[in-house]
Amino acid sequence: MKPTRRRFDASERHPSRSGSTGTSRPAPPLPLVGRGRVVTVLVVLALAMGVLVYRIVDVQATPDPRVLEEVSNPLGEIVVPAPRGTVFDRNGRTIALSLPAATVVSDPRLIADPKGAAAALSAVMGVEPEALLDKLQGEGAFRYLARQVDARVGEQVDDLGIEGIKVISEPRREHPNGDCSALAAVGRVNIDHAGMSGIEESHDEHLSGTAGRVMKEVGVDGTTIPGGLQEVTAPTEGRDITVTLDRNIQYQAESMMLEAVADAGASSGVALVALPATGEIVAMANVARGSNGIVDCTRHNLAATWSYEPGSVFKPVTAAAALSSGAVSEHAAIDVPSYLTIWEHRFEDTPTHPDTQWTPTEIVARSSNIGTIRMAQMTGEEKLYRTIRSFGFGSRTALDFKGESKGILLPLSQWSGLSLPNMAIGQGLAVTPLQILQAYNTIANGGVLVPLKLIVGDTGAGAEDEPAPVRVLSPAVAATLMRMLTSVVEEGTGREAGVEGFSMAGKTGTAWQPCDVGYQCVNERNELIGRHHTATFAGIVSNDDGPAMVVLVIIDQPKGERISGGKLAAPTVRKIAEYALRQLRVPAELNATPGERRRAEPAPEPPPPTLVADQVNT
Repeated sequence: MKPTRRRFDASERHPSRSGSTGTSRPAPPLPLVGRGRVVTVLVVLALAMGVLVYRIVDVQATPDPRVLEEVSNPLGEIVVPAPRGTVFDRNGRTIALSLPAATVVSDPRLIADPKGAAAALSAVMGVEPEALLDKLQGEGAFRYLARQVDARVGEQVDDLGIEGIKVISEPRREHPNGDCSALAAVGRVNIDHAGMSGIEESHDEHLSGTAGRVMKEVGVDGTTIPGGLQEVTAPTEGRDITVTLDRNIQYQAESMMLEAVADAGASSGVALVALPATGEIVAMANVARGSNGIVDCTRHNLAATWSYEPGSVFKPVTAAAALSSGAVSEHAAIDVPSYLTIWEHRFEDTPTHPDTQWTPTEIVARSSNIGTIRMAQMTGEEKLYRTIRSFGFGSRTALDFKGESKGILLPLSQWSGLSLPNMAIGQGLAVTPLQILQAYNTIANGGVLVPLKLIVGDTGAGAEDEPAPVRVLSPAVAATLMRMLTSVVEEGTGREAGVEGFSMAGKTGTAWQPCDVGYQCVNERNELIGRHHTATFAGIVSNDDGPAMVVLVIIDQPKGERISGGKLAAPTVRKIAEYALRQLRVPAELNATPGERRRAEPAPEPPPPTLVADQVNT
């Protein structure tokens, strides 16, 4: 009998594998994976791979700039200011120009000893250390310590060699005739060299040019990477402008107005000098009393923006309407009563007089309110209104300054029974100094209105945009008005305006301005304290060649005894005219002085500008 073979069981050799009892157990079967699961996993993997491939291609073909910013080196940018154009006067002398200046900046992160740096900079810059200390410490990488200081100061700061202090070049606007010169007309720029008033603002695009830029690749510490990206755009220099102003006449007109306004205790004043044949303005002075009581130049262009009731200086416009309509003639006498009552309002002359007869020339020479109203009544409302409009009243001048006023002239449909008599004598309407200047230019030009002009040459506007001269009066009427206005200076209220060697024609004006109660002003206790007066004189200076110059002076709210146009404004017109005639080398009349031939001499250069303080007790 064969012996029985026994199958070897691994569990007998390793009892521990079979459990604690030593009993053998079968291994669990492996789970089966279905075909559907396998397909799903493969599809998901394929989709994920497709999305990844798409994104890689997308980033490579059209990279996101934000991604590039984050991974690339930053670009540093330096703005290079463009040199601003120069403003020249009619003779090529500089009124405003830009010169290099030094601007001192700091990077507080790099300054190891702020107090020491402040002390060193204070000695050079003339600034208290405490004022500098805040700008030398704290957060931030850029602080201005001083802008547009003298270049010599910048050099001294550079020589200190303080880490974190840098000096950069920046242009500064300079005015060789002083900061006051042509302040309102030419205007000024701000600290960033952008025009903020006057011609500097209205022609800023012409003057400013285009700033340049330097783009360079820098590292994380701000230093330039050698061989890195660098792009330079050169600045485009601004273009120059030539104005019709004469720098010396402008200075003298301002100085004389500062003195006249201060001496009169007045609140403000305007002086204008023009060449009537071309409409060119040679001087435009604007002065005003500040809150400190000192009279100084003002940035407000009162000549264009101030509207006031002109008074008797407006009467030649009424006379022009009467002459043009044929209602009156130069030598025909007009009944002039001692007073007129219109709509329960009594009109009188100062001084009063009995009933009389005067010619239009006598009426204008005496500045008679009654006579002027009678001429207006004979003319009629419609003709008077049309004449006023034809001189340019109620409209801006061709200068079209920013903020320039149209004045106040009611349309004919809104006139009341008092409109005609009031407007005839220059009350009940408001005008600007430029409009008055334009009217007297028109009379001087033989009745042709030549648009006012302040800029010479092309500054962007085409010739077709410039308004053309317009005939307002016939030559005969204009000549009659010139004779009337000459009699004002020779025999009437404007005697103090006469200029030796020249013929002066003109008109005075002493107007009331609207106040608290009609034309009466009151104080804080509601007590009547008088009237607000404005003194005006407009003069036309002629020689053998005809009218050469118009000078207008307006002084507002004078105090004291000399408040009239004839006593206050006329002498100032004479002084300005005398200087301007010499400066422009206008020859005197050959027979001005018996047995003597007088010629104007060149005007001297003006001294450095000084501030005129008010010495009048108010």
